[in-house]
Amino acid sequence: FEKARELYADVWLGFSEAELLGMLEAAGFASVETGIVHKESRSPGFQTVLAIAEKKA
Repeated sequence: FEKARELYADVWLGFSEAELLGMLEAAGFASVETGIVHKESRSPGFQTVLAIAEKKA
């Protein structure tokens, strides 16, 4: 994603699956699943990450 920094002067490049998983678990979510559901074929190859989780009662 460093190419996005160059192309769009992007400062924040988003979250990795691992970072998203950690944030959801730290917020009290359980049964957390993450996955890349789409990736652009053109540079910089942005990815859409989907997260599914259950909120503990």
